[in-house]
Amino acid sequence: MDLENLQNTIKTAIDTQFRERLLAKGQARSMIWRDGALPEGAPNFAPTLSYDLLSYGTSLLLLALRLRERGGDEVLACSAFERAGEAIEAVVSKGNPKDTQNGFYRFLAACAFHLGHLSARAYSMLLTPVQNNNLSLLEKALTLLILRRINSLENEIINRCRDGIVEDHRLAKELEARIKSHEFSTFDDGLDVILEVLDTALTDNFYKGLAIFLLALQVGEIKLVKTSRAELQKGLDQCSALNLVPQWWCFRLAIHLIDDLWNSSFHKILPSDIPDGNAESWQSLRRLFIALLFKQKKRAEIDFWPSQVEAAQRAVDTSDNLVVSLPTSAGKTRIAELCILRCFSEGKRVIFVTPLRALSAQTEMSLRRTFDPLGKKISTLYGSIGISRFEGDAFKDRDIVVSTPEKLDFAIRNDPTILDDVGLIVLDEGHMIGLGEREIRYEVQIQRLLRREDADQRRVVCLSAVLPEGEQLNDFVAWLRRDREGNAVICNWLPTRIRFGEVLWFRNYARLNLHVGGQESFVP
Repeated sequence: MDLENLQNTIKTAIDTQFRERLLAKGQARSMIWRDGALPEGAPNFAPTLSYDLLSYGTSLLLLALRLRERGGDEVLACSAFERAGEAIEAVVSKGNPKDTQNGFYRFLAACAFHLGHLSARAYSMLLTPVQNNNLSLLEKALTLLILRRINSLENEIINRCRDGIVEDHRLAKELEARIKSHEFSTFDDGLDVILEVLDTALTDNFYKGLAIFLLALQVGEIKLVKTSRAELQKGLDQCSALNLVPQWWCFRLAIHLIDDLWNSSFHKILPSDIPDGNAESWQSLRRLFIALLFKQKKRAEIDFWPSQVEAAQRAVDTSDNLVVSLPTSAGKTRIAELCILRCFSEGKRVIFVTPLRALSAQTEMSLRRTFDPLGKKISTLYGSIGISRFEGDAFKDRDIVVSTPEKLDFAIRNDPTILDDVGLIVLDEGHMIGLGEREIRYEVQIQRLLRREDADQRRVVCLSAVLPEGEQLNDFVAWLRRDREGNAVICNWLPTRIRFGEVLWFRNYARLNLHVGGQESFVP
């Protein structure tokens, strides 16, 4: 199938009307399904619905993989991955928990969501403990990678290497010994032994490829990524030749996953070169920052979400007064952290302005988690009118000061020099500028900061989940950027789903219309 036909096939398959709205029916059943059983009085769904959904999901997943391998439309591929994950999810999320294939299909759905740039949804498919999902060693290893449990994955690899199983000569001797010591009653018995040893060899090859990739994520070397990919390709070729289907799936998905992770990784996205300033200090802080995120115990952070890519690339330019509009939970705080890191590379301090007291405390906790390991001091100042001597000292001495607009205004009025060594002011919830008393105070405070004679000495970054559109947004951006050229960073991508629906009553029965990600599901 050529590329054009492949893309047309996928477009047909992801259409909401495909196979009489197969996916919508599966999602509708999933809403009322419990452990693979329907409640009394439920609609009569087709008995083959689960089989049809799994066949559709795995076939669409294969088509999406082929599309990516041929360099086709990436947006179309992401849509196909998402639909494939949803089809499989509709069967396993509330299906029979005792089904031995449940773990494998959860794994496939997670991979599909991850390749569709929906890592949060991939994570949700694997929330049950890894050991309870009846996964093979290959599936378990990829599951740990998707869950970002890098420490656990490294330990799995180290333990296997320590046992000496990875040595080729040992595998050959084991195979020879088992053949000599067994009097096989049938040919199939002998074949099972051979396949068992081959599976061990393939597992070792798989672990080796992943180990090389983890090293690449640590040191940022593209050559290691290529070496990892080559190792996994060897295993994929062998699985194809021997018709080992479960292993074939793992190797093929692994190749795509490592490509995807590398292309969205901090090493790839976050520039190491800067337009001006202390390049050596920035590169040192950048390496340390990436290493700290990678080594987090519970869940390593190794990549950017699609919503963060543009802002992350612009974060290193201290002359770029950023206006960032991203939905809630789409990664605004990480963008602020990158701007703060860049400010630190110039030896300057940061003031983080939040319009609400509760938000100030929450922001402080988040920033401490990131910057305490770097030895940076953080304080939060809000509360009573005026400013104490301690608070004044904090404004001058702390590396990051989280403050409400009112507190910052008191501090500057008391001592205008507190901003002399400040290189960055982050304005959180920038949309909270309006006609209310607090909103007006926030706007007045920003205006004072922008009108200072030394305003050019510090960068302003505005974060918001809700900004106006059209001319209002253009005016807002021009105001904060002081009429310098440049646009806001705007992205509507979300890591999670938004669902809404309506119930329509028709005398003695109702119809539920559920809208999920632009699709409509229904339950009569």
